[in-house]
Amino acid sequence: MKKFLKENLKFIIFMIILITVVNIELPYYIEAPGGTINLTKRIDDNYDKENGSLNMLYVTEYKGNIVTVLLSKIIKSWDLYEISEQQISDEDAKDIYIRNKVMLENSIQNATFVAYNYADKTIEIKDTQNIVIATTKENGIEIGDIINSIDEIPIENSSTIKNYIENLSKGDTVTLNIIRDGKEKQVNITLDEDKVIGVMIITNYVYETEDEIDIDFKNGEGGSSGGLILSLGIYSKITGIDLLKGRNIAGTGTIDIDGNVGEIDGIKYKIAGAVKNNMDVVLVSPYNYEEAKKVIDENNYKIELVCVKTFEEAIEYLTK
Repeated sequence: MKKFLKENLKFIIFMIILITVVNIELPYYIEAPGGTINLTKRIDDNYDKENGSLNMLYVTEYKGNIVTVLLSKIIKSWDLYEISEQQISDEDAKDIYIRNKVMLENSIQNATFVAYNYADKTIEIKDTQNIVIATTKENGIEIGDIINSIDEIPIENSSTIKNYIENLSKGDTVTLNIIRDGKEKQVNITLDEDKVIGVMIITNYVYETEDEIDIDFKNGEGGSSGGLILSLGIYSKITGIDLLKGRNIAGTGTIDIDGNVGEIDGIKYKIAGAVKNNMDVVLVSPYNYEEAKKVIDENNYKIELVCVKTFEEAIEYLTK
């Protein structure tokens, strides 16, 4: 062992330094061209790739360390950002992870409602959950908390809180009844001169449907940008209508319960991922269309770009 250490000491020291350097995190992150998630494969047990595919798009993201930061200066398609651009207030990586998971669940629920409603199939809202996705001040509330009531007044959505505290004064204390990690608790918040409790919430709906759709997502997957494609995949599954017609279709955009397609971030990385994975068509919202078209034109990408404002427009295009 002594002989081995003596003969390889320089290499061992080099490796220790290299591993240490690589694992030192810097206050940056890198975004790069992403890829596709084949939703058809996850939602259809009898998936046949010859019939085409329906794909969500994602951005590849790397943690900032000395190596990745240096590479971002060399690789043209890699962009460096400060970690603060991902943060709302003083958040850590765990908070961002929880928010992305909450947003993904919200996206699935909205997509489910839209698909069932358009297909004229039975879907019944059984409950609502108002979930905290960000905090803007120290108030005892955590990301992922479910807020049930304020001073025993049931909360329907964020407007309930806003309308209630408008009639209060600086120094008044409100009591929020919340659920955290499955346990009920109360949090008291004293209003400052801004008269806000400092939370951003999103409303999730608990549905009962006549069919059971199960879509598995990996731990690292999150966010709301897959809403449009999720709604199309669920619709195709419950109706049996072929939206693909042998095409590899990708798309990105949020979806609300009225079927409106919303804006997303990172469109240039997602377009690059769609091209890399040989997609035939990519669907985008009107908010991202011009940037997506510019990326395609500048790089001479061979892919069909389609702007859709609503779920209905997407269905009309895919079935024409």
